[in-house]
Amino acid sequence: MKKVLKMGLFAPILLFSILSQLNASFILKNENILPKKTADKIEEMGSELQKKTGVGVYLIAVKDLNSTDIIEYEKNVSKNLKSPFILLTISLNDKKIDIINSKELDDKFDKEQILSPWPWSGSILPLLTAKSKNPKANVEAALLNGYADIVEQIASSYNVELKSAIGSQNKIVYEILKLFFYGMLFIIFVKFIYGRVKKNE
Repeated sequence: MKKVLKMGLFAPILLFSILSQLNASFILKNENILPKKTADKIEEMGSELQKKTGVGVYLIAVKDLNSTDIIEYEKNVSKNLKSPFILLTISLNDKKIDIINSKELDDKFDKEQILSPWPWSGSILPLLTAKSKNPKANVEAALLNGYADIVEQIASSYNVELKSAIGSQNKIVYEILKLFFYGMLFIIFVKFIYGRVKKNE
């Protein structure tokens, strides 16, 4: 009888544990920064990648870290993450963004490229800092784009194809940013030349 009671008490705990693992969230914290549609897409990509490679790519989007150093914050969070993992963290008010990963993934993706400020390379900062009437949309696009870039690089390094990938969309974004960047440079150059010519007349 006692064994039956113990099994009866243990069963719900076991069921909860299994369901928790099946519904594991790759967005560890979202302070009303990412809308449901974007969050769902991130969860879809993260889930497919983990199923096919065993790598967990996690995201934290907060408004501020309350004076906590972002590196220390990430280290504390990562203590509870199972390797192999990658953690992308952004704090909007602190204007901080960073990526950390478990050692075995050091050569599986290009962190410097992803966090590059240049439009032809970076997948987060160029979108994050672009002038817009809707800054919140910039943040959403930047995080989705950056997360997708990480996931797709990992998938490529494991020779895995992701059905949920948005690679083609990333390329379009890069091309638009390149066009905008070089267009601005051209306008500045023309204004500079025009100013020099007018000055010498």
